[in-house]
Amino acid sequence: MRVAFFKVGELQGSLKHLTALFDYLKGVGVEFREIPLDPNNVQKAVEELNEFRPAFTIDVNATGIIIGEQEGKKVPIYDLFGFVHFSIFTEEPLLHFPNIYGVDSHRNLVSIVTDIKYVDSLKFMGVENISYVTPFLNFSLFPQPAQERDIEVAFLGPIIDPQIVINTVSQNLPENIFPIFIETGEFMFRNPEVNVLTAFHYVLGIFNPQFQQEFMDWRQKNPDAFFRLLNDISIYATMRKRWYLVNFLEGINLKIVGEFQGELKEDHENIKVSSYEELLEIYGRSKLTILSFPHTVPTGIGFTPLEVAAMGSAPMIDFRGTLPGFLKPEEEVIAYTPLDRADIEEKILYYLDNPQEVEAVAERAKNAVIDRFRVDDRAEFIHNMMKDILSKAQEQTQPAQEEKTE
Repeated sequence: MRVAFFKVGELQGSLKHLTALFDYLKGVGVEFREIPLDPNNVQKAVEELNEFRPAFTIDVNATGIIIGEQEGKKVPIYDLFGFVHFSIFTEEPLLHFPNIYGVDSHRNLVSIVTDIKYVDSLKFMGVENISYVTPFLNFSLFPQPAQERDIEVAFLGPIIDPQIVINTVSQNLPENIFPIFIETGEFMFRNPEVNVLTAFHYVLGIFNPQFQQEFMDWRQKNPDAFFRLLNDISIYATMRKRWYLVNFLEGINLKIVGEFQGELKEDHENIKVSSYEELLEIYGRSKLTILSFPHTVPTGIGFTPLEVAAMGSAPMIDFRGTLPGFLKPEEEVIAYTPLDRADIEEKILYYLDNPQEVEAVAERAKNAVIDRFRVDDRAEFIHNMMKDILSKAQEQTQPAQEEKTE
């Protein structure tokens, strides 16, 4: 079996965990090749693809979908050439809409999603063949944690003053369309478990018929702008939630990790991060790491809380209904009610006063991640899918060859 991976630049951040999948495929005898894909020289990748002639190609977040043209229609080359393409979505597919939406067919595309709600996004864009796997880690990436953890409480960014997001979006949206951005973003802030498609269609239905017609006319004329609007809404709702959290945590010495835009509270410190390796080292220095789920991870655990746990820091995550399916609240993860100020403050102060409890949660979280979030069963599932596809293809071609022989 030949498998090619379309590599667009170096794998960054959590995407590096995918190397564990590639190593697994090589280990079970797959002939695996990385094909560099330069958006400015696609022909070179196509030539190498023709030379290697794989049965399957893989990319990450639709970055390796190459579009050709047939009879005036946009058709991906996996449909033109007849191979099967696996796209692994570690992020919200709506973020990558230019590579997916508006294509005539995705007949030979198999999408692997790490969040079950990504299925809705892909179907919204015309993709039907979708499977789900939970995130997994490449444990060889993790350095040894610090002997002495010198950070009491870390809060993971990015964190941006939502007013900055509003100002940016208002410059790009028509004035008459702008209210749907604000209303949907605020609805998602108040309902942290809702995803953007559900929220948007609900809120649009509340507006008067005249606004709905104006919006539909704008959307029809500006399909790309519509997808950017959906993504901007998710970003705004995420930043609105994170800004709310950090602003009532005055008096607590928070180390805000990563990008921060806005006015920093007196007791807070922003720690800039220049590399993924540096980020892991900060987890390894932190006793407790507070995370606020981005709205672009609607139901899944995401890679980041697993990385925090793998580095021996106790993850503190906003609770939602799907969380117990991944990590046990109050045993393997500290869960807080997203908008409940008293609950959040009480839990942070309790764990600051009881460091042994933090260490116990961190230890259980690390053991859970090592035990349950390895690559093996996910990679085996994907490999078996490939074998099944090959087997069915051979069954279909065999009768045709027998007819020719007769």
